[in-house]
Amino acid sequence: MSTVSVIVRIQLSEESAPKYAEAAKAVVASTRQEAGCQWYGIATDVTDPCVVWVSEQWASQTDLDAHLKTPHVGAFLQACAALEILDMEVRRYEVSSVGDLVMPE
Repeated sequence: MSTVSVIVRIQLSEESAPKYAEAAKAVVASTRQEAGCQWYGIATDVTDPCVVWVSEQWASQTDLDAHLKTPHVGAFLQACAALEILDMEVRRYEVSSVGDLVMPE
């Protein structure tokens, strides 16, 4: 089985950005406790406070699928439905190996 990574870029309106951040707090804590979650983080872009990046890594597609069906993800998506999302790009990657980055000499 391959590791699965997901990278999401979300552009929010100025009014919705802080509401998104507040809603995200609950989903992050719960998600990090799920089986197969290797990392999960949501962060505001340092150059634009209305852009949010979501980075996640799962042990398998099965683990990601189970995550997407949890009640806390459902509640988070419901909260997001009330926000003004101007643009969103979601990318899923299958990773055959994961290791530390070694800087070239």
